[in-house]
Amino acid sequence: MLTCTKPGLIFFFLIFSVVPYYLLAQLIHSPNQYSAEIGTYISTSTETPFWLRSNQYGIVPNRSPVSSLRVGLYSDYDTSRHSTGRWKESKFDVRYGINFVANTPQNLLSYEKSLLLPEAYIAIRRGIFEAYVGRQREKFGLADSSLSTGSYAWSGNAIPVPKIQISIPVFTPIRFTKGWVAIQGTYAHGYLDAQGYIRNKLLHQKSLYLRIGRPSDVIHIYGGLNHQAIWGGQAADPTGIPGTIPVGGKLPSGLINYFYVVTTLNYGRTDTQQYTFFDLTNRVGNHLGSVDVAAEIDLVRHTLYIYRQNLYEDGSLFYLLNIADGLNGVRLRRNDPNALVRDILFEFLNTTSQGGPVFVYDDPNRRGKDDYFNHQQYRDGWAYRNHTVGTPFIAPALGSQDQYPYGTFTANNRVYVFHMGLAGKLPLRGRQLLAPVSYQVKLSFSRNLGTYDNPFQSIRDQFSAYASLGVPLRMLGGLYLNASIAGDAGDFYQNSFGAYIGIRKSWNR
Repeated sequence: MLTCTKPGLIFFFLIFSVVPYYLLAQLIHSPNQYSAEIGTYISTSTETPFWLRSNQYGIVPNRSPVSSLRVGLYSDYDTSRHSTGRWKESKFDVRYGINFVANTPQNLLSYEKSLLLPEAYIAIRRGIFEAYVGRQREKFGLADSSLSTGSYAWSGNAIPVPKIQISIPVFTPIRFTKGWVAIQGTYAHGYLDAQGYIRNKLLHQKSLYLRIGRPSDVIHIYGGLNHQAIWGGQAADPTGIPGTIPVGGKLPSGLINYFYVVTTLNYGRTDTQQYTFFDLTNRVGNHLGSVDVAAEIDLVRHTLYIYRQNLYEDGSLFYLLNIADGLNGVRLRRNDPNALVRDILFEFLNTTSQGGPVFVYDDPNRRGKDDYFNHQQYRDGWAYRNHTVGTPFIAPALGSQDQYPYGTFTANNRVYVFHMGLAGKLPLRGRQLLAPVSYQVKLSFSRNLGTYDNPFQSIRDQFSAYASLGVPLRMLGGLYLNASIAGDAGDFYQNSFGAYIGIRKSWNR
């Protein structure tokens, strides 16, 4: 499977070889959740405002106006299999989901599709373990899940990558620690886009996080890391690039190179026919991720959550050269789900250091110029279908589609971001309201410096704002009104003001 280049063949193998037939038989049970939503995006410019399209799993086009239809059905795990709060470890269970999105924009960009499938997965659980195949919405990293700018490495900004994943999906106590230490982790193999400069790329992904502290304790300490790697694939230009891409364009693949990707080892390779100078002096593939720490403190009426993501991509974090870079956040949450202000979040993202402006592969003191999300071989960058997989504040250079992706993926990866978020419930009453009205506010100010190789002539400041309301209505057996406004002002994006309004209907069987 590791050298397979056709996503259809991958899914065929996974579904009919990995998933046992007696588990697939459970899928004949009807879904227990259905949803349908229809809505419209409008904007004063041709560009959809930043916070209306970012961290939306790639389903919102970059251009407005656009109408959108979203239909989904899901089947969750059978809760009757639980016994006194403990999972019956001798039982398998299955969940699945599928979600369609149809967009009708006026000026769709070349890489955007009018019909999307952001979710289509089958998951199997037994005991503390879960395995799934397909596409599923996920985020990785110790950060806030709703108000954040998004985790550095995997933020929910791009459409989900098709993959097979084995995981311990929730923090699970390690028995011999008497509940003091809990573990959560994932291990995945995925398939990236068949288009672009390097085609049929593969994804290796893993994460491991620990929690210290029992569930009832006042303080919990978290720590761990996530590792993402692009590897394999075939260059669009078979002539290659001397020292970087071999003649024929095929990049290292197969089991032995999968071993190098998983372990990140960069020695033991001598075949100059298979490996270029770039491969021999670096690691096989494009590697990145974050090393995270966090603390959660119960203040009785509130819960305080503090987190830090340290960035790595080119070895400079090992020598602490880019330690100034990272995502820093603090969230104060009121322990009342109906509070007027339930969540207050502050974040600061810095990606300007990158270990300094010079990279010398054999000098530990000069392993800088990490050039986040760009790569000399994988010139499509850390992206899936032209959407940044990581933080949306390192955006693709979409201004020159004729040259992209044969040039640099992003023209701006040295940024400062100051961000604030608010969320809560409004104390509104009415006969037509099924529940309290929820709201969210996001305010972001960024300073954009360009890259070390191509800095902007002057710093480009950008302000982006967002506010949304969620209104549960009684009419027609229960509807949910989504209303959002957003605006951009500055030198990096078009100055614009936009809005989204949609109606969602959900059914539970």
